[in-house]
Formats: sequence, C-alpha cells, structure tokens
Amino acid sequence: MRWGLGLYTGQVPPGQDIGFHDEYARIIEQARLAEELGLDSVWLSEHHGADDGYLPSLLPLAAAILASTERLVVGTAVLLAPLHHPLRLAEDAAVVDQLSGGRLVLGLGTGWRSGDFRSFGVDMSTRAVALEETVQILRRAWQGERFDFEGRVHRIEGGVVRPRPFTPGGPPIWLGGTGPRALRRAGRLGDGYFGVGAPFDDAMGAFAAARDAVPEDRQAPFSFGQLRSGFIAQDPEEAWKLAGRGMTYTLDVHARWAAEEAGRVVAPDEHLVPEETVRQYNLLGTPADMTNALLPYAGRFARRQDCHLAFRLYHPYMPHDQVLEAIQAYGRTVVPALREAAG
Repeated sequence: MRWGLGLYTGQVPPGQDIGFHDEYARIIEQARLAEELGLDSVWLSEHHGADDGYLPSLLPLAAAILASTERLVVGTAVLLAPLHHPLRLAEDAAVVDQLSGGRLVLGLGTGWRSGDFRSFGVDMSTRAVALEETVQILRRAWQGERFDFEGRVHRIEGGVVRPRPFTPGGPPIWLGGTGPRALRRAGRLGDGYFGVGAPFDDAMGAFAAARDAVPEDRQAPFSFGQLRSGFIAQDPEEAWKLAGRGMTYTLDVHARWAAEEAGRVVAPDEHLVPEETVRQYNLLGTPADMTNALLPYAGRFARRQDCHLAFRLYHPYMPHDQVLEAIQAYGRTVVPALREAAG
C-alpha cells in the first residue's frame, strides 16, 4: 500500500488572511515535506467558478509539485474530463509525465455540478459519453501516431500527440464515481478506481464492483485509491478544536452545491452539515487512533504498490504550522506503523 496526502483543493474561504499564491505555496511545501518523510503521493481535486477558488486547474499545480520533488507521485482525483478537450488533455498530460519521469496518475470523472458545465458551454447530459470517449482518445493519442476519431461528443481528424508520455502507453488512467454505472465504467475502461470518503467496508464493496467489470483479457492489475479525511492531535477533542471548522466548511461546500442542484435556495450563512456528521466522516485522534483506523487498508493491500490511500490533513482556516506537525506525525509515526503491521 502506498500512503499519500490530499485531496488538495486550493480553497481560500472568506475570513482567511492568505491569498492563492500563499495557498499554492503551502501545498507545494507540504508535498516536499511528504517526500522527505517517505510518503508516496499527493492528490488534487477540480471544480470551477467557486467563490473560494476551489482548484480549477490541476495539471499546472501537479507540474509544480512534481518539479519540486524527485520521487512523489501526483494524482488527479479527479480531473473533470468532459470539461477538457481530450487531445489537449493528452498533450498536457504527456508533458507533465515527461517532466516528472512517469510520476503522474491521471484520475478522471464525469463531474456532477451543473454550474461547472454551464460556464464551459458543455452539455451535461452527455458527460458519461464524453468521459468514455476521452479515455479512448487518450489511449490512442499516447501511441504517438496520427489518428482519426468519430464519436457522439468528440471528433478528431488527423490528431497526433508529440512527445509521447514518458510512461509507455501513457500515465495510468483511474476513474472515479459512486453509482453502479460509474463503477462498471471504471473497471471496463480504467487502470484503477479512486473512491472518496467511504468507510472501509463500503470502499471495498465499490472496489469489488469496479474490479468485477474488468475485461477478462486484461493483464495488468486493477489499482485502487481512496480518500480519507481527518486530523491528528493529542486526543480527538484537540483534533476537533484545531480542524473542526475547516472540515465542517469543506463538507458544507459540497452540501450547498448538492442543495443548489436540487433547486433549493440556501441562505449564505446557513450550515447544512451537522457536527455529528462531520465527526463521523473524519478520523480524529492520536497517531495510534489513526493507525488503528487505517490498518484494514494496510492489510488488504499489503503487497500492492499500485494502490494509494490519500489522507486529508490540510483543511481551511488551519494554522499552517500545526498542519505541518500533523503531517510529520502521519509520516513519522502512523505510516511506519502501518507498513510494519502489513509486513
């Protein structure tokens, strides 16, 4: 099992006394620290037009992190494929993969927030087809030969991508999503599946559903990634005191978007996610608490170096020095204990 940090979302909500230049610098600093501590990966997430600047452009930040490190893998979890021209995405990913010497995992998803699609003039009703066609086009483009493609959403005539990616055949493509169709799509088309926030048993159920859809003639193993979120401190209440506001904010943002998708008018100061739910979603406690909570992943994927757990320790409104302390506790105490337990 590989152990990483994220999802990094680049959000700067109202009331924070930093700008986006500072926010991105913090993310890069945390990535460097992760590599120094022997961690394996950093993961980024995409949305558009958010008031708090939720990270809209993943590959530039991925390139900056990769250029600032030597070993760390950077993954997108997920890049919203229907909002990107697939040939341009193939080019950008190929350059980032070359820059990093093959340390990119390209996680893709359909997206679900209608505002993201409206701003780009993209038909939301074809997003699943657009994702499938994007995967097909990426794999064709990364062969380095000219090709034509005629699909329902995308049409390419005489397309070619040079240079080819550093990784033969291109970076691994992982797919996200939670519904039955998305899970089957991940197994049928992807090199792996990335899940978000579910407890271990639910996460393993989703992974099994995706893996069951993998074609029988596929030779390479099917990879797994998972996000868990929380904070490490002397005890759970200390962790809540330090990170509770930020963890509540991040969940509230998504709950607010979901309410808007359902046509509900939400007051600007309305909180949609109760404290009990935030506490249940996040892992809070000491390094020993985190180790016990993550042990099932270490055991299940003990011999798999293509599977990653991304642990979110950086939340809005938090003092940066305390985030760095938590990352050090994760890298110096939790992850070594998990590796030892897994043998």
